[in-house]
Amino acid sequence: MWAVIMAGGSGTRFWPVSRKSKPKQFLPLGGGIPRNMAGPTLLEMTLKRVRGLAPPERTLVMASAAHRKFLRNLNIPKRNVVYEPEPRNTAPCLGLAARIIEMREPGAAMCAVPADQFIAKTREFRKLVKAGARMAREHGSIVSLGAPPHSPETGFGYIERGEQIALSGEIEAFRAKRFIEKPPLTRASRYAASGKHYWNSGIFVSRAAHLIEELDAHEPRLRELLSRAASAFDKHDDAAFAKLWAKCESISIDHAVMEKTRKLIVLPADVGWSDLGTWPALRGALPRDEAGNVWILPKGGKTESIGAKNLIVRSNKKFVAAVGVEDVIVVETDDALLICSAENAEKIGEMVRNLGRGNARFQ
Repeated sequence: MWAVIMAGGSGTRFWPVSRKSKPKQFLPLGGGIPRNMAGPTLLEMTLKRVRGLAPPERTLVMASAAHRKFLRNLNIPKRNVVYEPEPRNTAPCLGLAARIIEMREPGAAMCAVPADQFIAKTREFRKLVKAGARMAREHGSIVSLGAPPHSPETGFGYIERGEQIALSGEIEAFRAKRFIEKPPLTRASRYAASGKHYWNSGIFVSRAAHLIEELDAHEPRLRELLSRAASAFDKHDDAAFAKLWAKCESISIDHAVMEKTRKLIVLPADVGWSDLGTWPALRGALPRDEAGNVWILPKGGKTESIGAKNLIVRSNKKFVAAVGVEDVIVVETDDALLICSAENAEKIGEMVRNLGRGNARFQ
């Protein structure tokens, strides 16, 4: 098996800690301890997580050329870091990765993993991925890990399960009946309560050749471009690679393949998964006090609160007090301060994109 780590995201919804120049995958969980940003980065945590699945020589990191300086000291061969000249979303990213793998090791399986997620149960995660690789080969399918939903999230895609597929041991597997991309709240509420729907984790396993076949079938416009781009990358022809890459349509793997394929299997994955898409997601990844508050403060930092619930506070200050406030996000950096209601956390990315010319340095 090969591991493909997607590290090209912009992380705008974790502003002001995550910036265009250094998005969250290159930062520790929650931005790390203020002032010294201590701790392993999310990318480093992901590399460690997949180490039990694929060795360094079978690990690809797909990242932006703009972040080259953060990728120099990874414990994988230099030829396994692919610098994308410009953003083109996950379909071109994974289509290119699949072609590189198939050129180097025909018939190999690949596991696609975002670099900016959190998984609490590493052992269970690896067990599921290995089972998924067996199923992908036996059934000629793409196998997706589906996280059991615990709330009606509208920012996630959902996978509806169909008939069960027999699998040995404690692992369940189902044919995917439907793949639904980011439904409105009313439908998300039904899905979360149904027991038949799972959040799309963005993690899947497939033979590289099969993913190429599916992408070619559903997005034929990418076929020739990605084939030639993989060849140019292999020959270290940076100019040709950049020119071909720029012509690729920017489209997600979900829209390009997952919503259309009839060969999708879902494995329920109760592995403590969080996509860390917004600040409230830290509630499932970092310690909380009895009132549900997450405090990210410098070492030795102290707090005092009265009637304060479900806060997420990241501050450089040694002492933070909160009185009578609920479901609020407060994030302080050296040059910016964010104050946001938890229910509007999804809009932080929109706010960052709307920063005008005079404020562009804060992006």
